[in-house]
Amino acid sequence: MTGPAATRAALPRGHFPTRWPTLWLWYLLAGLGAVAVYYLVPEGLLTSATYSAVGVSAAVAILIGTHIHRPSRRLPWVLMALGQFIWALADTIGSIYAEVDPDAFPTPADPVYLLGYPVVAAGIWLLIRGRRTREDRAGALDAAILTVSLGVLSWVLLARPTIATFESSPAAAAVAVSYPVADILLAGLLIRLVTTPGGRTWSFRLLVTALVLLIAADTASSSLRLLTYDSTDPIDICWLLSYLAWGAAALHPSMVSLTATAPDTETTFTRRRLAGLTVAVLVAPAILAVETLLGIEPSVWAIVFGSVVVFALVMARMNQSIVQIQAANAERAAAQAELTHQAAHDSLTGLANRAQAMRLITAALSRAQRSGAVIGLLFIDLDGFKQVNDTLGHRAGDEVLRQAALRMKESVRAGDVVSRLGGDEFVVLLEPLDEQASAIGVAERLVEAVGQPMLLSDRHEARIGASVGVAISQDASTDADLLLSEADLAVYRAKKAGRGRVEVFDQDLQQSLQRRATVEAALTEAIGAEAVALQVEPVVELITGEPAGFEISFGGIADLVPDRRTLLSEVGRSPVVLDLDTWCLRRAASWLAGLGPSADGLYICAPLTVRHLMLDRCLRDVDSALVDAGLGADRLMLLVSSEEITEDLRLVANLETLHARGVRICLDGFGRGAGPTSQWLALPVSVVRLDSTMQPPLPSSERPSGPTMLRLTAETARAFGYTVIVPALDDGESLAMAVGAGCEFGQGAAVLDLLSDHRMPHGSLS
Repeated sequence: MTGPAATRAALPRGHFPTRWPTLWLWYLLAGLGAVAVYYLVPEGLLTSATYSAVGVSAAVAILIGTHIHRPSRRLPWVLMALGQFIWALADTIGSIYAEVDPDAFPTPADPVYLLGYPVVAAGIWLLIRGRRTREDRAGALDAAILTVSLGVLSWVLLARPTIATFESSPAAAAVAVSYPVADILLAGLLIRLVTTPGGRTWSFRLLVTALVLLIAADTASSSLRLLTYDSTDPIDICWLLSYLAWGAAALHPSMVSLTATAPDTETTFTRRRLAGLTVAVLVAPAILAVETLLGIEPSVWAIVFGSVVVFALVMARMNQSIVQIQAANAERAAAQAELTHQAAHDSLTGLANRAQAMRLITAALSRAQRSGAVIGLLFIDLDGFKQVNDTLGHRAGDEVLRQAALRMKESVRAGDVVSRLGGDEFVVLLEPLDEQASAIGVAERLVEAVGQPMLLSDRHEARIGASVGVAISQDASTDADLLLSEADLAVYRAKKAGRGRVEVFDQDLQQSLQRRATVEAALTEAIGAEAVALQVEPVVELITGEPAGFEISFGGIADLVPDRRTLLSEVGRSPVVLDLDTWCLRRAASWLAGLGPSADGLYICAPLTVRHLMLDRCLRDVDSALVDAGLGADRLMLLVSSEEITEDLRLVANLETLHARGVRICLDGFGRGAGPTSQWLALPVSVVRLDSTMQPPLPSSERPSGPTMLRLTAETARAFGYTVIVPALDDGESLAMAVGAGCEFGQGAAVLDLLSDHRMPHGSLS
C-alpha cells in the first residue's frame, strides 16, 4: 500500500488529518433538526419529503466522506451509499403509494427495499474482509453459530407467524418473511464486524449504531404487522437515526481505519465470546422448552434443523480450536527448539558457542575417564582478520567468519566438533584420538584450508590465516577450563612464532601455564589485600606550568610482575585482569577525592583494558567508582592502549555511553605505526598520549630528526581534533622539544620542576 492511504495507515491511532474534522457533527445536528421537523409538522407532503431527504442525505454523506478522506478501499463505502439511496428511493415510492392505497401490502416499494439489503450487506462484507490479512475461520464460525441461532429465534417469533398471517396470499407472505431473513443476514454481518479485530473508532461505533437501529426497526415493524398495527410512526425515528448514523460514520475522519488492515491476531476464546456462544447453542432447546410449557405447537422441524446446523458449526469450531491449539503447540515447540539452539550455537556461523563448547569438552573428558580414550583440543585464532574488518568492513568480516567456519567443518574428521568461542577464536574438539600426530594432522589441514583466498559476495578477495594451538588430554585427569587454557597458551606461542603455524602444548608451555597460574593467584591475593603497587604521575600544561591531572599506573606485584605490559602478556586473557582494572579505578577515584579542595578541577587518568571496555560491567564499574568517591564524570579519564583497539560494536557503544556521561577517553601510543586508523576514528577519543619511544634516550647529536618527528606527530594529532599528552619528558631538552612542537600537556621528571610551587603528589600512590 502506497500513497495517501499508506500515510494514513502509518499514523498513530486516533490521528486522522482532514480539512473538515467536524463535518460529521454538523451533519448529525442538521439531520436531528430534520427529524424534529418530521415529527413536529403535520403529516403530509412535507413530512414525506423530509423522510426521503434524510435517506438521500445518508447516501450523499457517505460519498462525500469517501471523497474527502480517501480510504484505502472505497468499494465497501460506495456499495453502502448505493444501498442507502435504494432505501431512500423505496421511501419515496412508499410515500407516494400510501396516498393511493394506505392498507396495501406488499407495495411496489417492498421489492426496492429488499434490493437494498444485499447491496448494503455486500459493502459490509467487503469492509470486514479487508480488515483481515488472512482467513479467520474461527471468527467466521463464531458469527455463523450466533447467526443461525438468531435465525431459529426469528423463525419462531416472526417468520412462522407471518406465514400464518398471510396464508391466503403467498406473495405477501414471501415479502413479509424476506424482511426477517434480510435482517438475520445483516445481524450476522454485524456480529462478524464487532468480533473482527481492529480499531474501535468513532466511525466504527456510528456504523454499528446504524446497523443496530436498522435491525431493531425492521424487527419492530414485522412485530407490529403481526399485531395488525399498520402504522410505523413509533419506529420511524429508528430508521431516520440509522440513516444519520450511517452518513456520520462516513463523514468522520476515522472512517479510513474501517477499511485499513487490522493487526494479524488469532481469534481466541474470551469470556464474552464464550458466553455469547453458550447462549446461542441453548437458544433452540430453550425455545422448545418455552413452547412446551406454554402449550404452543412446537416448531419441531425448525428447531431440529437449527440444532443440527448449530451442532455442525460447533463441531467445526471445536476442530478449528484443536487446529489452533496444535499450531500453537507446534509454534511453541519450534520456538523452544530455536531458543535452545540459539542458547547453544553462535548466531553468525551456526557453530556451537562457548558455553556449548565447554559442555561438550566436559562431557568428552567424562567419557574418556571411563574409557581411557585420548582427547584433543585445537584452539584456532585467525590471522589477519582485523585487517579484513579495517579494509573491507564488518559485513565482509562476518562473511569471512562464516566461510572460515565452513572450511573448518569440512576439514575436521567425522565426529569432531567445531565451536566458536567469540570474535575470531574457534576450538575443535577431537574425540577420540589414537595419537598426538592425528591432532597435528587435523590442525595442519585447518591452517591450509583457512589460508586459501576467499571470494566474497561483493567480488572482493579476502586473505586470512590461522594459528592453531594443540592440547592433548592423555588420561582425562584435567578439566575443560584447564584443557582450554593449555590450547590457548599453545596458540599464543604459535602467533608469537610467526603465525600460520601449529604449536603443541608441551613442557615449556606447562611451565608458562604454571607461571600464569602463579601470577593469577598472586594478583588475586594482592587485590584482596589491597597490596597492589600503584604509581601516580602528574600531567602538566606545558605552556602555563599548571597541573591538569594525574595518571596512575600499575607498579607491579612484589618481584613477580614488574609492570603492566608484562602482566598483560602473561595473564591478559584472565578474568583477574578485569578485577585489577576495577580495583585500580576505584582506588584512583578515591585517592583523587582524598586530595580535597586542592585538587578541584584536576582529573585522574586510569588504564582500562579493551576486554573490560567491551563488557557491560565496565559501565557499572565506572559509575560505582565515581559515586563512591563523590566525583563527577568529568574528573575521570580512561587510558586505552592503541594496540588493543578494535571496531567491536560493544566497545564503540560503551565508549560512546561513557563519553556522553562526561568521561574523557585517551588513547595511549599515538605515533606508533601509521597513526590514526578507522578504528580510532570510530571512537569518541578526545586525548592522545604519544608513544613513549618518541623520546629516545640518545644524545641530541644522534637524534636530529627528533623535533621534526615530534612536531609532525603533534600536528597530525591536532588535525584529528586530539589534545596531545607527551610522556617521558625526563630532561630539559625533551621538555623544550615538546613545547616547541606545540604539545599541550606533558609527563615525566622534567615537568616536576614546573610544579615546584604546587607541591603536587607523585610517586607511589598512598
